[in-house]
Amino acid sequence: MRHPPAPPAGAAASDDALLEGLLQLAVEGHTDQTQFQQIGEEVFTRLLDTYGVDSGTPRAR
Repeated sequence: MRHPPAPPAGAAASDDALLEGLLQLAVEGHTDQTQFQQIGEEVFTRLLDTYGVDSGTPRAR
């Protein structure tokens, strides 16, 4: 199965491309790689920018 390469975290990648790259790395079991960490941090930053400020504590459901 051919997978698109994950975009670099520093690039101005679209949200879709970042999530696709993060998903592909997770599916392939590469969650301990630096690239996974960088993309995850970029996604997290974009979510905070869009939806609010990190409170530092998880919410109870």
